[in-house]
Amino acid sequence: MRLTRIFLLGATIALTGCVSLLPDPAPADVVYRLSASNEGVAQSPTAKVVRIDRPRAASVFQGQDVVVSPDGRRLATAAQAKWAEAIPDMVQNSFVDVLAERSGLVGVIPSSGARTDTRVHLTIKSFEARFDNGEGAAPLAVVHYAVTLSNASNRNLLSTYDVKKTVRSTDVRVSKIVEAMDGANQQALNAIADWLEMPEIRNKV
Repeated sequence: MRLTRIFLLGATIALTGCVSLLPDPAPADVVYRLSASNEGVAQSPTAKVVRIDRPRAASVFQGQDVVVSPDGRRLATAAQAKWAEAIPDMVQNSFVDVLAERSGLVGVIPSSGARTDTRVHLTIKSFEARFDNGEGAAPLAVVHYAVTLSNASNRNLLSTYDVKKTVRSTDVRVSKIVEAMDGANQQALNAIADWLEMPEIRNKV
């Protein structure tokens, strides 16, 4: 019994000593999300339904980090800042929201189970803020997507589109950089929606 008590006392002291040596908790990350559509519009009876696949991206754009580039070549991440979702999931959901504002288009994700004739696939080539005027100046938000429209059943390619949009941040603060990223993304996704509504493309959807 005495040995047991001595052992427990020793364990308590060791544990207390370990806890006292731990560093203070790091500040929590600030989490950002892209703006969403406030409300959709009534869908036309002839609206085309397209499947929006989860975008493909290089590893640096697959997580939740807010990506910045000091010189247009190197990529880094903004400290203590995260997107609410992985970037491909966030872009996919954002595109569905954009299409919800179009009466002639309906975007659905694969997990919805809806059957569609066509599918849209995005490759995220850039989703970053570039400090093109030096690290002390407001950066340029750059969003670049390569888009393919293909048959949903056999994946035969129907058409391709490439869009790149930039928005200058109003400040070097992360919150302002995120606003610029959001703006560039909205411009890019609306350009893709415009492309899908072009008569020669819409006839393929």
